[in-house]
Amino acid sequence: METSVGLGGITLVVVAIVWLFVFVPGYARRSHIRETTSLVASSHRAEKRLLPQTNDEKLRRLITTQRTFSIVFALATLSAVASAAAAMAQNSWWFAFGLAVAVSLASFLIQRAAGKQAARTVQKIVRVRQNVRTQASKNQAASLKNRDWTPNPMPSPMSQNHSGELILPDAEVISIIQTKPVLAKQEIDQILARRRAI
Repeated sequence: METSVGLGGITLVVVAIVWLFVFVPGYARRSHIRETTSLVASSHRAEKRLLPQTNDEKLRRLITTQRTFSIVFALATLSAVASAAAAMAQNSWWFAFGLAVAVSLASFLIQRAAGKQAARTVQKIVRVRQNVRTQASKNQAASLKNRDWTPNPMPSPMSQNHSGELILPDAEVISIIQTKPVLAKQEIDQILARRRAI
């Protein structure tokens, strides 16, 4: 069976219409969604910058800084040694050696400063935790000394005393006098036979 040329042209027109009405608006919405997402993310970052950092966040940031600059220090030291070895053969490598030594020294100083600041932050965190623990142990010791029984406070609606009021119960008590009939074995067999017949 041969396909006519007109059928191929119609197929191409249908594909073009589907492309115009489905894919182009979807692509436009996708860029709008991407812009909205980036706007929300940037506003979230701006709000996060305004919030004060906790000691744990400062410690995490300082440890990351210390690790990063210790890696930079190691790489710069290796490049300084390599450029010094290359400078023995060619004098133009002395510039690279000086630059590597400067980067190595700067990264070492930054890493040490971050380490000292991290140590101070850890001391603050430990001091705060020790204060909380000592305060909790003092409160617990005080509560253990007084062993008198104290009643638990009632919730506010129930604790009010209404003297002279007659409170009617919300529901009446219903007594069930009738008991369920006990079926004999023959009656149960008849019921089961009827159900099986269905």
